[in-house]
Parts: sequence; C-alpha cells; structure tokens
Amino acid sequence: MRWRFAASTGCCVNTPVCTTLQGMHDAGVRAVELGTPPRHFDPWRHEQVIELSHRLREFRIAPIAIHAPFGGLLDLTDPNPHHRHAAIGAILSAASALRELGGTKVVVHVSDVERHHVDLDERLAHGTASLRVLSRACAHMDSLLLVETPLPHLVGGHPDEFAAVVKPLDRAVGVCFDTSHATLGHHWDGFMNVVGHRLVHVHASDHHGQFDDHLPPGDGIIDWGHIRDTLSAVGFDGWIVLELSCPGGALSEFMAGALRRARVLFGATDQA
Repeated sequence: MRWRFAASTGCCVNTPVCTTLQGMHDAGVRAVELGTPPRHFDPWRHEQVIELSHRLREFRIAPIAIHAPFGGLLDLTDPNPHHRHAAIGAILSAASALRELGGTKVVVHVSDVERHHVDLDERLAHGTASLRVLSRACAHMDSLLLVETPLPHLVGGHPDEFAAVVKPLDRAVGVCFDTSHATLGHHWDGFMNVVGHRLVHVHASDHHGQFDDHLPPGDGIIDWGHIRDTLSAVGFDGWIVLELSCPGGALSEFMAGALRRARVLFGATDQA
C-alpha cells in the first residue's frame, strides 16, 4: 500500500505560515494541511491568502487541507446559537480560503469543551445540526468536510458519542483520525469500529501517555505497528499528516527527520 505524507503548518502557532513554509520546503515536504492559529494564518484576511498562494506555488507545495479555527466561543455544540453560528462562519471562511488556494479538505473540531458537567445529549445534537449546515455549504464549494476524533475528555471523545454525532450525517462527510486523541483514551479500535467508510484522513503524532504532546511518531508510546495494520486492514487511502509541536531548533531538520521516521514506521515506499 502506498502511503501519502503531509505536514501541518500549524505546528508553529506563533510563526507566520509563509515563514513556516520555507522550513517545510527545505525538509522535502510536498503537501501541507494549513493551520489557522491567529498569529499563524488568518483566513479572514485576503491579503494573507494571496501571499500564501504565491508562496505555495513558489515552493511547489500542495495545500491539501485546512484545519479550521476552533476553541473558545467557536464551538459547534454550544447551546448558545450565536456561538454556534460564529463557529460555522469561521469554518466557512477557512473553507473559502482553502478553495481559493486549491485545496479540498476542511478539518473541524466538534467541540473543545470537557464532557463532564454538560448535557451531553444536547451538545451532541447541536454538533450534528451544525455539521449538517457545514456539509451542505462545503458541498457547494466542492470541498470535503472532515470531522476530527476528539480527545477522550472532550464532548464526543468516546466512540459512542462520536458515532451519535456523525452517523446521522450525509455519507459524504468524512472523518479525520487523530492518532494521539484516539490512543490517549485507549479508543483507537473503538473509533475504528464506528467510523467505517468515513475514514479519509489521519493526523499522526505521538505522546507519552498522559497529554496530547504532538511528538513525532516513534518518540512516544503509541504502538505504530497496530496503527499501521488497522489502517491497512480497512484499506485506508488518504493523507497521513504529521501534526507536531514546533521544535526548538531548525524546523527543516526536525521535519525531515520526522518524515523519515514516519515512513519507516508505516512501511511506506513513497517520497511524496
């Protein structure tokens, strides 16, 4: 099986995206998922979109996806409709920017709210309704909406909760598996059982067992053999995006090493 690898530009949240692209290019990265932290890339500012378009072409890097804004008041499950509408608007702004740049996959978080002390049924229902609106809008933009598996302590972070959110959605809505999120809660296989055909995208990072450390694959405790085997068993055919923390040293050396290690762990033969 041929695995395709990309990297998330959002690893360096305080570095402008065009500066990050230089390090990605020097590392041999040929495809990226664009991050949207405010000090990194603001999809509302068209001048940033134009500049980014020029740099992507200059470096011959493909913008395969965008990780839409999330957190704070941007929550698709919020009982306050104004907050939900703001979250939907932010995601659609990101989708519009990605469409202009030539990408198609829009990755979203359902919620970053802790699952304890909230009405889970209400939250999950609001999440499904918000995603229905987004899926219709993304379809009109020829974009694919991807729902990311949450951390285990967040709303939707258990496989049955995630299933309640995504199963009522149109079959065109996909899922982005996050290796760290799913394995921190020991839910990798549980999520795999409920996601089925929707799995089209993977965020790959490692951890030490307690926190979402965003380590390069192989630097933590995740069983990458199991990850590889289960993805292969379901015939996964999509992008594996390295979603890593910003290094203290040169980004190019760090990312080049992470890509080499990931290819070995996944038994990959491609150089994309």
